[in-house]
Amino acid sequence: MASQTRKLGPVLLCALALVGVDVVCSTVTSSRPTGLNYVGQVLAPLLALAACSWRARTVSGRARALWILFAAGLVLWNFGLWLSAYEDLTQLVPFQVASLSDVLFFFYGVPLLLALSTPVDGQRSWLFTLLDGVQGLFAGYLTYITIFSVLPFSTKAIQPISITLLVTTYNVENIVLAASGAMRLIATPKGGEEHRFYRTLCAFLVVYAIGAGIYNQIEIATNGNTSWNILADFPFLLLASLIFLLPAAAKNEFQPAVSKSPLVLFIDNASPMFFTLALLAMGMVVLRHSFATAEVAIGVGLVLYGIRTTALQIRYIHAQQQLQAARDRLEEISLQDGLTGIANRRRFDQTLESEWHRARRTHHPLSLLLIDLDFFKNLNDTYGHPFGDRCLIDVAGALRAVAARSGDLVARYGGEEFAAILPATTRNDAEAIAIRMQEAVSALGIKNETDIGKFLSISVGIASYAYPEAGLPAQLLEASDRALYKAKQNGRNRIELAAVQMTLGESFSH
Repeated sequence: MASQTRKLGPVLLCALALVGVDVVCSTVTSSRPTGLNYVGQVLAPLLALAACSWRARTVSGRARALWILFAAGLVLWNFGLWLSAYEDLTQLVPFQVASLSDVLFFFYGVPLLLALSTPVDGQRSWLFTLLDGVQGLFAGYLTYITIFSVLPFSTKAIQPISITLLVTTYNVENIVLAASGAMRLIATPKGGEEHRFYRTLCAFLVVYAIGAGIYNQIEIATNGNTSWNILADFPFLLLASLIFLLPAAAKNEFQPAVSKSPLVLFIDNASPMFFTLALLAMGMVVLRHSFATAEVAIGVGLVLYGIRTTALQIRYIHAQQQLQAARDRLEEISLQDGLTGIANRRRFDQTLESEWHRARRTHHPLSLLLIDLDFFKNLNDTYGHPFGDRCLIDVAGALRAVAARSGDLVARYGGEEFAAILPATTRNDAEAIAIRMQEAVSALGIKNETDIGKFLSISVGIASYAYPEAGLPAQLLEASDRALYKAKQNGRNRIELAAVQMTLGESFSH
């Protein structure tokens, strides 16, 4: 706030000085057009252009592109003003006749409309830039036809539209730009540089639409001999003041995601239509001058909008595919044990449920192994937890190498306990796999001196389901847990089996 207050003084003094110069020059030369008529009119837009260019240099990313488009519009306006001064002072073009400068005055809105019709969430690509460039060229072409009622480079005589119709065209353009700016401001999240840009642009467009509308009507009434140039200059002075008073843009400014209302979503997604609608409207205007040109303009507008819509749809589908891939990856991570890289308890529970129902449906056997590392606490206490973690990783790899069929699942059940789900595996086959697991862990040669040996060993509890037995997945898990408990009680480093116990009232029928 203090820095903005310090800026306010010089900005106000500069603006007041320009207003004074403009008023004095306009009063002194109100009856005879000289270069003094244009002193204030030239200085005010130049100051606005300088402020806009300065702001573009202080920001980055998409915000810089927006400020550059704004500056491009002001460049066209300044060129139009200088050309207008040249026409009035040297060519003595009558006030009632439209001239080439009017094309630049009208065309200054094209870069502004480009800034207002940027794609959703600021996602630009070379294709969108190319489409907007083509529409901009067509807009300039149609502007020339609208003002002079003749095709460019035509041998026919130029027939400029009346000053009244030209002023009406200006007013329509200014109102459309101001309305578009207000809509875009509503759809832009507050707090970021883009919101500050659209807020500044909207304020300028609204004030300019009002000031230029009044000024043009006064000029028509006085036949161009008005001393109210301040009405045309004030919007540019206001713009320069607003830009210089903006807070400094932060480096890599973060724009938080916000929930958007249906109205905001509609405006945000409909904004790319602004330019196309303007192109279609101008095509309708030139229809009476050149039917073929109007057809081409309308056709180009529709085709370009169709290409833009298709490109956005492709981008949307691609984004959905990426999002789905990310969801699948997150789902995979959520089902994976962070230390060992094998399945975690959540995936174990899901797989046991699904394999149980598959076994009941296909009449195939299903076996479940619960595996415990014998005296793992002793290993941790002796060699430390980092060594214990490496031990768990090695054991997980060994177990997974044994249960390597596509349907088998080895999971970390909890702590130093592992589990293996073996579809289409009988009790005898499960016992053979458990023996191979014991051999694989023993082959690791992990030191763990205890009463049962010098190396790490495992105890395994096995439970199997075979059609037409009945029960639930929880009962299969309970049976394997009982078998593991029995293996520990009987001295560890062994394999035990347990039968699935049915609950009361269950039958053996499928």
